[in-house]
Amino acid sequence: MNTLPSSDITVRRMDFAIPPTLDPVFVRGCPEESFVYLGLSLVLPHLEPYLIRTMQAALRQIEDPLLAARVKQFCAQEGQHHRQHTALNQALGLLDIPALASLDAEIAADYRRFSEEESLQFNAAYAEGFEAATAALGVMAFKSALFDQMEPLSADLWRWHTVEELEHRTVAFDVYERLFGDRRYRLKTALFAHKHLTGFAVRAAKALLAAHPQRLAGAHPWRRWAFAVRLGRHFLPRLLDSYLPGYDPRAIPLPDGFSAQARRYTQLAVRTS
Repeated sequence: MNTLPSSDITVRRMDFAIPPTLDPVFVRGCPEESFVYLGLSLVLPHLEPYLIRTMQAALRQIEDPLLAARVKQFCAQEGQHHRQHTALNQALGLLDIPALASLDAEIAADYRRFSEEESLQFNAAYAEGFEAATAALGVMAFKSALFDQMEPLSADLWRWHTVEELEHRTVAFDVYERLFGDRRYRLKTALFAHKHLTGFAVRAAKALLAAHPQRLAGAHPWRRWAFAVRLGRHFLPRLLDSYLPGYDPRAIPLPDGFSAQARRYTQLAVRTS
């Protein structure tokens, strides 16, 4: 299997200057869509350390120095994502909502259990399922001009995160293929991962809607349909591609504007490696 050169992944330490408080409706005019993304943000401070633990465990079995270098860069990027989303969640006061605090504890327990009780093959396949989903989301975000519909600070943070997800989109796939290569098991576990992640995000979104019912009053109903169209046109087809024979995330065409934004965040970073 060919792998991309390690220079395609840049680790950026960012300073987004997140204020003490933020409005949770950061996709303008659409609280439902905002809250779905915030549901994902609630998961990330637990998911990203889980991905790092999984890749570090896999690293002990990887003999290819190029792939090993990419795994280390993957882990470094995920560490930065963990740092920023933890700060974002604090500014949004997500854990001040009792239902979300309870859900957060459930999420944390699940990922601890996966690391402690499940096999490396399961965890590597779950990681690849998540990375397939974030690659699909990244393509959707660029192609649908999603970031243009967000408040500026949130747009910047999510755009940076998306750039890095697309940069390291092949790493978990390459690790799984190199160590295991069982496509059927990967697909079965990816399906579980997608249901698991979606379940948490939807439950978190519902809890946010229940905590902020007044935000629905000024929402634009057509934005809900626009969100559904975006998912149906740009996200689901790309995600379903990951279930097809011969799937390889390096074949995903990077969206227009990706390279320019990658350069921009490299220039804005406090430090890069």
